[in-house]
Amino acid sequence: MNIKPIKIIIFLAVLIWPLSGLKAAETNAGQAVFVAQNEVITGNLFAAGDTITVDGVISGDLIAAAKSITVNGRIEGDIIAVAQNIHVNGEIGGNVRIFGNSLIINGSVARNVNALGSEITIGEKARIGWDTLIMASNTQIKGVIDGALNVYCKQAIISGKIGKTATFKVYDENQAQSIIISKGAIINGDLNYTAKNKVDIKEGAEISGQTNYKMPQIKTKNNVATWAWERLFSILSIILIGLIFIFVTPQNTRKLLIEMRAKFGKLMLIGLIVFLIVPPLAIVLVITIIGIPLAAILLAIWLALILLAKTLVAILVGELIIKDLIKFQTNFFWTLLVGSIVISLLFSLPFIGWIIKLIIICLGLGSLSFYVTNQSKNI
Repeated sequence: MNIKPIKIIIFLAVLIWPLSGLKAAETNAGQAVFVAQNEVITGNLFAAGDTITVDGVISGDLIAAAKSITVNGRIEGDIIAVAQNIHVNGEIGGNVRIFGNSLIINGSVARNVNALGSEITIGEKARIGWDTLIMASNTQIKGVIDGALNVYCKQAIISGKIGKTATFKVYDENQAQSIIISKGAIINGDLNYTAKNKVDIKEGAEISGQTNYKMPQIKTKNNVATWAWERLFSILSIILIGLIFIFVTPQNTRKLLIEMRAKFGKLMLIGLIVFLIVPPLAIVLVITIIGIPLAAILLAIWLALILLAKTLVAILVGELIIKDLIKFQTNFFWTLLVGSIVISLLFSLPFIGWIIKLIIICLGLGSLSFYVTNQSKNI
């Protein structure tokens, strides 16, 4: 998928931009955050929890991070949210900027929608006033988009109404059919698409403008675009894994951070031993034949711990920057965000990036291993 770096920068900017609103925001954090149907929150709401449900009214923005977010009420400002699952069923007076796994918009949005996820659906009851930008694996457009639609996807099904131009770029060339314009779909503008396969326009679909088709061009590798795209996915993957630490086990995460600060050298040594000893041990198990399943399980756990280790250290780095250096008190989500950006950039440094990555992995592995082996003392 070839996307210009500026598009990545713009998307990240619109996703996390309005942090200045936090100074006047009401803050909620916990396992569940609930705004009741008759409740009115004046100003912005900054929420972090396992589940977030808004049935009432927020007069400002909703800035949220959770495993699951559901908005049934009215938000007069914007939604800026990160979660595994996000459902927007209510009325949004501003923009919607969301990132997650499953994203569903089935309400009214006065301005723009920017969404990045695996499965994205614009439902039948959705009405989006301005433009929509979607980056997804699979997307379905069933509702009404008054403005333009821009989609980067593997597969897309359009059965709703697009007020202006619809532009698609398919990045998986192996799909048998990538774009389907269903019966009853209306596009009041041009249909532009870049894909290996031509669009499947069903009988009864209406396209007012021209249909412009381009085959994907084989280009020489753009190092800047590749670097930016790799950094983007590195940051987002760390954030997604980090949701486990900050929302599922926040107390244990705090204990791990304290241990890393107090026993840096010891944990580095433990982590280095774990990092180096597991692959040879897995090879020995494979040689025994009967140990092949055990070797596979051991390597899977080892790889999972490496991912968790990087995420845990990202939270620590963010905390050192925000709380220790800047002297600003905040919660885990913002330390995770800052830390993930910082370590992802450090990983990309020439010559020393791999050394920094090794140090971070060993520190995180050591912390997790030490904590697990001393679990009885922590209970």
